[in-house]
Amino acid sequence: MNNSDINNHFGDMDLFLMDAILKGKIPEGGRILDAGCGEGRNAIYFLQNGYEYHGWDLEESGIRLVEYLAKNSEGVNANFKVADFRTEEPNQPFDIIICSRVLHFARDEEDFKLMINAMDKLLKESGLLYFSMDSVVGSSIAKPLPDGKWEFPGGKIRFSLTEDLYEETKKGFEEIEPLKTVIYQNERAQSFALLKKL
Repeated sequence: MNNSDINNHFGDMDLFLMDAILKGKIPEGGRILDAGCGEGRNAIYFLQNGYEYHGWDLEESGIRLVEYLAKNSEGVNANFKVADFRTEEPNQPFDIIICSRVLHFARDEEDFKLMINAMDKLLKESGLLYFSMDSVVGSSIAKPLPDGKWEFPGGKIRFSLTEDLYEETKKGFEEIEPLKTVIYQNERAQSFALLKKL
């Protein structure tokens, strides 16, 4: 498989989500919600491999682009909606929820917990939750600010995952993979989690 084949198969997917797929930690098929799907960075694999894919985002422009990706894939079972997952009522629960690079836009810790609780309600029992977000776990490159926000070198301010917040977040879940944190050139850090609902 060459670079072009890999890109066509996985797109611009989060590295640790791809790692979980390659390790067989993400079951084949099933209903998947991409909560805050944006322009579909994590969509291509799921659109092309028999999943019932649901892409929700606040931005209509992102939804239109991921719809376009879906139209160019054969045999796709996909649904798209301009929606805020924090306020959506669970209709039919999802087997897997992906929330990639969304949670660090929380206004404060209360808003973050609202997002986690909303996804918990939308997720079926034994379902998987994958999320990635800006983080200060294992890192000292950011300065704390009020409301759970941190200032990273270069001035970027984001709500960020801390060790205490992660311990609280994973209550009611089982870790499928240990939390991973990557530091990018001492400018920012991101954590990646894969949890199973108990």
